[in-house]
Amino acid sequence: MGKTTNVVYPNQVALLAFIASITFKVVMLPQYLAGTAGRSSPIAMAYLMAIEVMEFVIIYGVIKRTSLLQAHIPAPLKAAFISLIAASSYFKTVVLSAEAVSYISTTLFDNGLWRLIVLAYMPCLIYIAYKGGNVLARTAQIVFWFIAVSLLFNVLFAHFNGDIGNLLPVQFSGEIMKACDRHMVWFGDFTPFLFLTVARPAKPQKVRLPVMIAICFIAAVGFMVIFITAYGGGSVMVSNAFNKIAVFNRISLLLGTVDFPTVCSWLMMSVIKLALIVYGVVEGLTYFFKKRLIIALITGLALALTLFFGITNMDVSYKLATSPIRYAVGAVEYLLPPAVYLAVRIFDKESVQFDSTRVDAEQLRKEGKCREGKG
Repeated sequence: MGKTTNVVYPNQVALLAFIASITFKVVMLPQYLAGTAGRSSPIAMAYLMAIEVMEFVIIYGVIKRTSLLQAHIPAPLKAAFISLIAASSYFKTVVLSAEAVSYISTTLFDNGLWRLIVLAYMPCLIYIAYKGGNVLARTAQIVFWFIAVSLLFNVLFAHFNGDIGNLLPVQFSGEIMKACDRHMVWFGDFTPFLFLTVARPAKPQKVRLPVMIAICFIAAVGFMVIFITAYGGGSVMVSNAFNKIAVFNRISLLLGTVDFPTVCSWLMMSVIKLALIVYGVVEGLTYFFKKRLIIALITGLALALTLFFGITNMDVSYKLATSPIRYAVGAVEYLLPPAVYLAVRIFDKESVQFDSTRVDAEQLRKEGKCREGKG
């Protein structure tokens, strides 16, 4: 089973894509975009989400044939690709982990201790990343239903006095491009997917990947629109947007605040999202050094030490995320997928979509459950 640990099904890819894309676009990012682009921030969100969707389409074109780890491309080129993914994933893990820790410390606790929250988060992330892409995808399947119910609750019982006038007049100004440039680290979430391989299930699955990607786009842009209509010019002062918007519902008017399930659903999403990019680090380094368990432990220790002593608050995290390093990370996230796609198309002529029925039959033979002449 070690050979198939990174094999996932199309519906699992769809759920992972949704969680990876949405999680950190609804917390601090709305405030950051509003601070730069003002009422035009939904346009900035739409622009960057459109690029992210195109990135995912390219990556899916690769992983439905083969994974980057198994692709028959020149070894130096493959090593360069894997190194860049691991480095970019580490940087994004540091930035987004700081945001998750800040969210927890201010939402669930009156004065949450940053380092204690890091200690609680890190073992979970490292364990899931160590177990591989298949376990990561299955975890996403398990928690998705709780997330879906929580989001549906907030949609059905939404109640806030938004003003559509806060979006007007619509202006395509240079501030939009400035916001896109400054906050590109919060986008391009899919490069760790290149370590996965999409299986062809024995029975067709109902989940349609294009529909899920369209939902990602609509959800991110729609949330930004709701945020601006609700808070208008005050948006630049509103942190933790996801939690603030969740407060506006009819049930709260009767029973008081009921945002705890919403907070829990976001925590689940953050674990999946962060585990995915930590997986990108672990998988990349394991390709070079082979000792997966040791690599996972060292990665967890390095991340914990970085967050303990390097990223002590959100101001430091934001400065790091918007520093010139973002251009290197953006180049990896947006230019590497097309490069991998071209490399696979040019050098790997033999890869075909993974057939999960072969794995199932092989497993049954090993367990002695497959009759002679079948499977």
